[in-house]
Amino acid sequence: MAANVKGLALNLMEENQVDFIDLKLVPGQVFQLEFEGYTSDREKAVLIGYRRNGSLIVSTPVVQGVLANVKSGEMVTIRFFSGKTSSACAFKTEVIYASKTPYPHMHLKLPEFVLTGEIRRSVRAEVEVVTQIDYFIDMEPKTTSAKIVDLSMNGARMLGRTFDFEVETDVLLNFKIEVSEIELELKIKARVRSITPIEQGFAVGLQFEEVSPNDKIALQAFVLSRVNDL
Repeated sequence: MAANVKGLALNLMEENQVDFIDLKLVPGQVFQLEFEGYTSDREKAVLIGYRRNGSLIVSTPVVQGVLANVKSGEMVTIRFFSGKTSSACAFKTEVIYASKTPYPHMHLKLPEFVLTGEIRRSVRAEVEVVTQIDYFIDMEPKTTSAKIVDLSMNGARMLGRTFDFEVETDVLLNFKIEVSEIELELKIKARVRSITPIEQGFAVGLQFEEVSPNDKIALQAFVLSRVNDL
């Protein structure tokens, strides 16, 4: 097998192995790269192309404005979100060759299999997203705003100075996220499950009630890109 998929901690509900070629990825697909022994951070790269029995070509990451010093033989874990299968994906591979000409790019061993699956609903990501909140009190429409600081597939935690709704109130969240450098607007119905006093305000726990298929795909991709333990 060209890439060892064992040991990848994906936190997926169900893990499946699929042929990389079957994903039918197109140039421009954003990858998250994590080099073994190089950095604990994830750097972004873009798919340039691939060929069966050949190699996988991606752009060389730029770290804090400086081109990453990648060498042949280095192992790398790649994670990404597949829109075709609406799933989180990951595989391990090896750098075959890195070049700066005619532009910075790397050839990687093409994996025979990729792990795919839906992110566990319990997996949470730390974020900073401002959301508009629409709700009703005594049949009167209300609107306020807060900052989402914790996000998962089935709920969120948000902070604000003050809220006039109570536990079990149904609310509509309207917020924007960025997925693969594309800004998307999500509208998600949720129910307030907890309101906790904190310094300079309150923390609110939310459980998502309704998430449209398109918003679910975007949310899953967003959580995947920011969770630390996938």
